[in-house]
Amino acid sequence: MKYIVFDMEWNQTYGRERPLPFGRSLTGEIIEIGAVRLSENFKYEDVMKVYVRPRFYRKLHSMVKRLTGITQDVLDDSPDFPEALEIFREFCTDDFVTMTWGDSDMPVLRENIDAWGLPKWEAKNYNLQSIYMKQKGLKNHIALETAALELGIAAENIQYHDAACDAAVTAEISRRIETAKGIEEYVTPLGEFTESDIVGYEKVNGVKDLQKLRGDPRIRFTVCPKCKRPLEAERIIPQSSGKKLARLECADDGKFLLRLRTWRSGDEFNVTKTLYEWNDAVETVYNERLAVADEKKEKFLERVRATGKKPRRRRKKKKPAEAETVQNEEQAVIE
Repeated sequence: MKYIVFDMEWNQTYGRERPLPFGRSLTGEIIEIGAVRLSENFKYEDVMKVYVRPRFYRKLHSMVKRLTGITQDVLDDSPDFPEALEIFREFCTDDFVTMTWGDSDMPVLRENIDAWGLPKWEAKNYNLQSIYMKQKGLKNHIALETAALELGIAAENIQYHDAACDAAVTAEISRRIETAKGIEEYVTPLGEFTESDIVGYEKVNGVKDLQKLRGDPRIRFTVCPKCKRPLEAERIIPQSSGKKLARLECADDGKFLLRLRTWRSGDEFNVTKTLYEWNDAVETVYNERLAVADEKKEKFLERVRATGKKPRRRRKKKKPAEAETVQNEEQAVIE
């Protein structure tokens, strides 16, 4: 078995995501794929890099250009996504699993495959960032560059946000930690199922107030990946810090699990929406979190019934220098 460590860069549209014929917006259109192939003993075998000519978001976003150094001329002379994907598939060989740093590359890859109407990507993927965090005892997400520095990986000649360079750094990290053990013990943030269960991915930018997240139609409604009808979240419940879960149900295509992940970007928040097939593992995780949410709700109602009025939320006192950031730092528990 081979380990394919890959990274991608993608273009973004100016303004809101553009609705596409396959039923929903495209979070990002892939413009570069970089990968490193490792043997079953984590020895280097080969490396690849291919640029991709965009079809849906043809104009290169200035922010993407500044971040990646990719130019419009390079993309205009590059193969379309189906050809680039075939190059990547051939590089992977027949027996392989993939590894990425973070959990966004694989959903975006599958989203681009859907946009072009190509055969699904079935390979199993492991998030090396999660493995690294677990082995180092970290709770907060860590950037690729930070992990590389912690492991003493030389920073010379590394151009981060270049897909091939990022893949090479990720591959070297995999060689310096107990990756085989991490894969053997691998558990995704949702439980005993992996990215292969993902059927939809979407990013929502510019959320002003997390306390009103539940009422935002971009969050409440998600397109069914099969019939393309808008589905309303039945209830949004906490999973962990910055993460929420919701169950969606389509009359024709059954249930799905929606996972929301929020993070701050300046004075606003961004939200990723990942949609999973409903199966036994998903149902177990959802029911566990629902039971916790119901218990907290019942305790809250008991306090209300006992006092006759809604208790106020206590706020921690902040130092004067931090006073202006209090509102931005508060994140409400959505139930």
